Amino acid sequence: MSGASERAELSMMALITEHKGCEKASAILEENGVPVQYVCRGEGTASNELMDFLGLGRTEKAILMSVIPKNKTQELFGLFYEGLKLKKPGRGIAFTLPVTGVSSLIVKMFSEEMLQAAAEQAERGENQMNGNPEAGHVFLMAIINQGYSEEVMDAARGAGARGGTVIHARGLAPEEILKKWGISVQPEKEIVLILAERDKKQAIMKAIGENCGTQTKARGIVISLPVDAVAGLANNEQLTTNNEQRTVNNE
Repeated sequence: MSGASERAELSMMALITEHKGCEKASAILEENGVPVQYVCRGEGTASNELMDFLGLGRTEKAILMSVIPKNKTQELFGLFYEGLKLKKPGRGIAFTLPVTGVSSLIVKMFSEEMLQAAAEQAERGENQMNGNPEAGHVFLMAIINQGYSEEVMDAARGAGARGGTVIHARGLAPEEILKKWGISVQPEKEIVLILAERDKKQAIMKAIGENCGTQTKARGIVISLPVDAVAGLANNEQLTTNNEQRTVNNE
């Protein structure tokens, strides 16, 4: 592994949008030297009342994930704004999470020039996204028994969350360990993904815990992850981690 690849800072990028937008984003990533991408299906979390009013069912979403050089974040988000029209409500959101390690094979797929640029920027200590990332947003994951995602979002909205996305999963932990800690052994799970302002994190996590925690039928647990940068939530096309959040996914 070259010195540049060892020094380059990488991020995990996630884009939540409609399937058509996901295809456009995938093409943008490929054109800009980001070859490895993963896609999974999700559902928007608009309330039943809103969906009934609009005459719609649960909105299908696609979640596109990829490892990118951190210094490419602003450029790629700019392309997403242009190609996916992220400045419009409901078109999607993109964000990056810090990465501390990645398979060497993935790193080798990036061009040496791209890794060198990322390494040089990391050495200069530059911050692509103006402002303090820690003051911006957090990524919350609520893992619950199947069928309780609406309860989770009701609690989260009451504490200030604007929207979320649900993906279906299956628990694999040994049954005896789950029983020891009082966690339901129901294997079918739902994971509610919420991007929220950092100053609302504690209130949202507390609300979910009180209404859908381990002592309820939902048997939920909540995890918080730091966010480096966000696109699709600002009131304009400026890339920032501190602008006021717009309603997406649920309006």
